[in-house]
Amino acid sequence: MSKGPPNKPLEPGLADVKAALHGRARAEDHLSESEEVLRGFADATSDVLWVRNADTLQWEFLAPAFGAIYGMSRQKALAGDNFATWIDLIVPEDREHVLGQIECIRDGERATFEYRICRPADNEIRWLRDSGFPMRDAAGKVAHIGGVGQDITRQKQAEEQQQARFAGLQHHTRNTLAVIRSIVRRTMEKSESLEEAAAHLEGRINAFARVQVAITRHPSIEINLASIAADELLAAGGREGDNLTIEGPPLALAPKAAETIGLAIHELATNALKYGALASSSRSGRIDIEWRLEEDLLRFVWAESGVDDLKQTERRGFGFEVLERTLPYELGATVELRFAPSGLNFTAAIPLRALIPRQR
Repeated sequence: MSKGPPNKPLEPGLADVKAALHGRARAEDHLSESEEVLRGFADATSDVLWVRNADTLQWEFLAPAFGAIYGMSRQKALAGDNFATWIDLIVPEDREHVLGQIECIRDGERATFEYRICRPADNEIRWLRDSGFPMRDAAGKVAHIGGVGQDITRQKQAEEQQQARFAGLQHHTRNTLAVIRSIVRRTMEKSESLEEAAAHLEGRINAFARVQVAITRHPSIEINLASIAADELLAAGGREGDNLTIEGPPLALAPKAAETIGLAIHELATNALKYGALASSSRSGRIDIEWRLEEDLLRFVWAESGVDDLKQTERRGFGFEVLERTLPYELGATVELRFAPSGLNFTAAIPLRALIPRQR
């Protein structure tokens, strides 16, 4: 009779089984803890954490922040073919790009991409940025794809505003250089000597610069007509309340209008300083500046008095060109320039649409 295999003690085998079961239980506990941490993180963050099955592209995990950003409940987003539902939320122009990025992640690459969605709740367009990555199984195959979605709408709006400001600055700089070139060219053409040109050129550029300082210092605040008049007359030696009055309702001017009117007032003040009410020979000379609003017009009046027998000059320099040609051309003004023995009088009727800043 043959003998069976010798009996082996069972205790070591049972110990191995118990150790394996214990290890599995600990691993499951760790997995459960990790899932709790992930859910807690997803609940706390304002970003959209998501995980998709790499084969079906169906969501397997979606953070609660989805609803606030996308304007659709998380429950509705997860129902049915949720990948198709998500793609439908993306604006048509961005869908092809998004699908291409998703395929890159499925192929094992990381991808960061931006796109726009249209929220069903209010039809608001929002910009999102997703950072996606592949998630591999033990065999190295991409089994899931995950990502973090951020709402970058405010950032995009800030970038657009910055670009608009930069474009506006470029436009303003080009216009400024064009005006300066015109001032230089016309001053040289209308002057009889280099000394005369230099004297006039400095004053005109300084007048133009005063307006530019006001524009660049407070670009969101329009320039008041009273400030322009007061600055130019102060530079020419006018003393308000003594030999000068400036009266008119508050009127904020658009930058281009402020430049043109500032240059016109400078030419009037320069002429008054050399030949009219502000000249040293006119001790009783005075200037009264007044403007008033008449329906859709601004009527601006410059009246000099107390001048000793003002003579009308036959020469028409750059200053007269600004008053008689530039104001009508740039602002559509109707002007009248009259030389009286007691002083120069100038009137301009300017359409308000050429003066008032455009609504933002």
